[in-house]
Amino acid sequence: MKEKKILIIDDDPIILFMHQSILEDISPGGEIICLENGKVAYEYIVKNQHAELLLLLDINMPVMNGWALLELLVKTPECKRISVVLVTSSVNESDRIRASAYPMVVKVLFKPLREKDLLELSADKRIRLFF
Repeated sequence: MKEKKILIIDDDPIILFMHQSILEDISPGGEIICLENGKVAYEYIVKNQHAELLLLLDINMPVMNGWALLELLVKTPECKRISVVLVTSSVNESDRIRASAYPMVVKVLFKPLREKDLLELSADKRIRLFF
């Protein structure tokens, strides 16, 4: 059985804490990893390519933003077992359109996530195994 991990990738420590707390309530026993930017996340993903990963990915971050991480993931054959939920404060429709170009992006949600948002995600066949 493949390992299943949820990565929360965001540069805001308060958001990391909030989202981790919600996930721990609805996904007991699941491994939740908090990472502060796309560069650190990419390094983690490559080292853990055997795992099934769900990324809760912020778009706007320093060092490497969410778009740059998605570009790397698309070009990395080892990263095929990844599902991505973009979590953003952006209300720009162009971000939603741009997100649809990435096959691993299953949803775009707004910050901060609520338990209801994550429970609705659990109905999606591509990611329900994480919840």
